[in-house]
Amino acid sequence: MPPITKFWLSTLKDKKSTDSPEFTQLLADILTLCSSYTNPDTASPRMHALYQDINNPAQLVMITGYPSQELNTEADKFYAAKYLPRMFEHVQHVWLKQLDIDVTTLHLDDDRLVVTHGTAPSTWKDGKSPGGLDVWQKTRQALDNENGARGVEILDNPVDADWLQVSTWDGGAQNAAKPEAGGVFYPRKVMGR
Repeated sequence: MPPITKFWLSTLKDKKSTDSPEFTQLLADILTLCSSYTNPDTASPRMHALYQDINNPAQLVMITGYPSQELNTEADKFYAAKYLPRMFEHVQHVWLKQLDIDVTTLHLDDDRLVVTHGTAPSTWKDGKSPGGLDVWQKTRQALDNENGARGVEILDNPVDADWLQVSTWDGGAQNAAKPEAGGVFYPRKVMGR
């Protein structure tokens, strides 16, 4: 199995903040758990990070990478049992996407990124930023997971599938091409490991 990277988009619930000590500690615990499966040495490349959209601070994207689907499934079982109920006290799920791509190619050491996703990538992707088609809905984990599979439509035509790419951003003009069906986020890092 190839390396995988997941992107979890969520929104902060009313009166919740990424700056609260409770959320900060929860996030630190989650990132420590994730990195214990992938990069326990703090000198290793960053493989897990939470970002907050600068244009919509309630919008968060967790980017997390694993060497294989099997290792992710193992870590996810522990995460879901220990942390997911507490996480849902702070955030509301929006979507989950998964790419067959090595997370170390995605600039997670950068404090600011541009995350673009949508259909018909030939009309907007820049061709130089790492990215790929969303394969989450076809994974065994999604099909077995009630929350992950709810509302999932299996797409046989890759033209209709969502493409996601991650670019570096210098904090300047926000001029990434925006897909007709999709979106562009300009997130800043909240925490990474």
